[in-house]
Amino acid sequence: MIDRRGVTADIRRKYNVALRPQWLDKCADHIKAELERQNTAASQPLHLEAQTRLVIEQLLHSDISESCFPTLTVDNNQVSKLPDGAGVLLQIQEIMDVGTSKHAMWEAIREKEDFEQRGIRPSYLPALEGEDNGVFTANTQATATQPPEASEDQGERKPKIPRSMLKLVLSDGCSRIHAIEQTPVPQLNVELPIGTKVIVQSGKILQPTGILCLDAQSIQVLGGTPAQYQQFTLRSRLENALRSERAAR
Repeated sequence: MIDRRGVTADIRRKYNVALRPQWLDKCADHIKAELERQNTAASQPLHLEAQTRLVIEQLLHSDISESCFPTLTVDNNQVSKLPDGAGVLLQIQEIMDVGTSKHAMWEAIREKEDFEQRGIRPSYLPALEGEDNGVFTANTQATATQPPEASEDQGERKPKIPRSMLKLVLSDGCSRIHAIEQTPVPQLNVELPIGTKVIVQSGKILQPTGILCLDAQSIQVLGGTPAQYQQFTLRSRLENALRSERAAR
């Protein structure tokens, strides 16, 4: 069903990473079961490109420590370094905006959730006609029952998370490398799930810290949300950080 050697070579060419055989075996079994469930297993065999695409879908939602062999090297100063050549697949282990206070981000997240789930207007936006203190009156009850996406000025009134400078911790499953935006990277945002896969090109390294400087050309977001990381939302991480700061006072 899955050409393990061919898929492994294809993904190595694409992402400069080697798959662990044990993980690939489980992945192949899962793909086979899914195809059988969809009654497509007996159809014409999948060509290599399709096989690779199916494996990549599973790879993005895996923990990189389980699916891939390490790719980062560690120098004599215990600083992780990217391999030379093409970009390499890594996983976001942490992402935070270091130019905005954690409390301000937490407030923004809370108001964003209120807006998305209950249509409550953020405190910093002016009220619409028929709206009182963020709550719609009877005159706009019909509008209030519509999902926020239905609003004509949704784009302008949707709460925004403060955006300054992002700092990331990237992992190959064994070692970690710290990275920071040198210039804003449109693909990155502080709400990206922990476990998101990215392709990172070799970029400027700040010495002696070994911090990697990122720009729009040095990183590509692929996506993915491993199940074991879904609990670590931005709100939960901010709340944990704020509790730790209060406890340290």
